[in-house]
Amino acid sequence: MLGFAPAISKKSIARINDELRKLNIHRWTYFSLSRVGELLKSKIRGWLNYYSKFRKSEMRHLFRNLNKRLAKWVSNKYRRFRRKHWYFASKHLQGIAKTYPYMFEHWKVGFMP
Repeated sequence: MLGFAPAISKKSIARINDELRKLNIHRWTYFSLSRVGELLKSKIRGWLNYYSKFRKSEMRHLFRNLNKRLAKWVSNKYRRFRRKHWYFASKHLQGIAKTYPYMFEHWKVGFMP
């Protein structure tokens, strides 16, 4: 019996993660978080439309990495998180995601931080 389960490949995840790394989102501290969401909107929507057609759950590794990058942005933007463990910035981002679940495209489909 043969099975076929189309999903995003590890190679594509690595390519997208490299692209996210090159964007240096954590250095965009002069933007607000909603503006960062607007700037990333078309990229995230494109990845979701192209790669998550059949197995959306396979994208969790990619969006976990993106949420870590957003937590790093929070720790760079807000002084109170600078010398703290990354966990506190992540918890702050979780609170924002609960309050504004439509700020990022991947939050809309359930990949919350």
